[in-house]
Amino acid sequence: MNYNPSIHKLSNGVTVILDPMELETTYVKVHFSTGSRDEAPNEYGLTHFCEHMLCKGTPRFPSKKSIDDYLDYHGGTTGALTGNARLEFYGRILGDNLNVLIDFLGDRLQNSLFDPDKIEIERSVICDELRRALDDDSRQFTDFLSKELFNYATFSYRNLGTFENINSFTRDQMLDFLSQRLSAKNCIIGISGCINNTASVLDQLEKSFAFLPTHFVEQNTAIEYTPTVAHNSKGDKQNVRLCIGMPDIWSMDYSERYNNICVGRYERYLLRRIGDILRQDNGLVYGFGGFGIGNEKITLTGYTTQTSVENLEQVVALIAKNSYDIYHNLNITAEDLDRYFRKDRLGEANWLETSSDRCNKLISFYEDYMRTYDMYGTTAMFRSITVADVYKYSRGYYDGPISIITQGADYTTDLMGVWYENFK
Repeated sequence: MNYNPSIHKLSNGVTVILDPMELETTYVKVHFSTGSRDEAPNEYGLTHFCEHMLCKGTPRFPSKKSIDDYLDYHGGTTGALTGNARLEFYGRILGDNLNVLIDFLGDRLQNSLFDPDKIEIERSVICDELRRALDDDSRQFTDFLSKELFNYATFSYRNLGTFENINSFTRDQMLDFLSQRLSAKNCIIGISGCINNTASVLDQLEKSFAFLPTHFVEQNTAIEYTPTVAHNSKGDKQNVRLCIGMPDIWSMDYSERYNNICVGRYERYLLRRIGDILRQDNGLVYGFGGFGIGNEKITLTGYTTQTSVENLEQVVALIAKNSYDIYHNLNITAEDLDRYFRKDRLGEANWLETSSDRCNKLISFYEDYMRTYDMYGTTAMFRSITVADVYKYSRGYYDGPISIITQGADYTTDLMGVWYENFK
């Protein structure tokens, strides 16, 4: 499949990534490198509330019905999301109508009404969204991980806000906040799919996004890792959810991509071996896998599973014992690496064949490394990995401070003691 993305700059500094594909439709994403991590405590949830209001109408399209009718007529859909470090507006449309979608997204970002009556309606909607998040077991565990491992509020409150904050935000506060957080300097527009005329697309983007100011937007990267052992008690649960995490060895610098890919190969081998020991050989767990949490400054990776209180000590002991054995007696082979390479080609195809996935990958890679994702070079890098390099770059995997986080049924076992007793 054709892959030849290009990077452009609008006159005000907006980064544009154009990624032509042989498709009938086109996917567009407008990404701002700002999110809930950049909010002060009294602002928690403000980015998310603004996201809602930026989808509630402009003078041209003042109601949901007018928006839906317009997009339906042109064969398009739109959506939006707020994350820890991103605010995004996206859509997909028939390729011949790409300019319609670009114009619509620009209008939404520049001219949204922030109607006072709709603001009040959204307060109730967002409060309900927060209640749903706080009731969700998986979300509760993510909240607990973020609170215990890093020096910021739980993810739900940081992203959606507290009930007090949600009910306090004013229209003026939202508009002032957006004027500070949205800029051409932190904006990346990705377009993947049918692009009939590059010059025409860039001209339309110039017209639709010329309104963005050019000030610098500061990002909050003061997030530190605090090693810990912590349990989130859920007395009504029968299982214990378990995460054992270690800080990444290598940074996210572009110069260390190969090192990180080699560590990834080690982790795949490690997780498969230990997963087989826990489930196939001992029948202690239903599922076993890896997990990651963090940001561009520090990331934790490790193991995650669930098991009963009765099996918890044995599970941690087996993970520790076999982690030590595999680390010191790495028996990964060239055949294993070749198998992983073929599996990765399938993974590459998953995003290469989907316009939204391509657009997301190109934006995230540019945000991390300020360059286009080199698919062909990356494939060659995967192919070149040797057993010696996997061993070399995985050294130190367990040297950082380990954390053990659990949620569910209560227990009395000293899990960190079990880990160090068996990691030998």
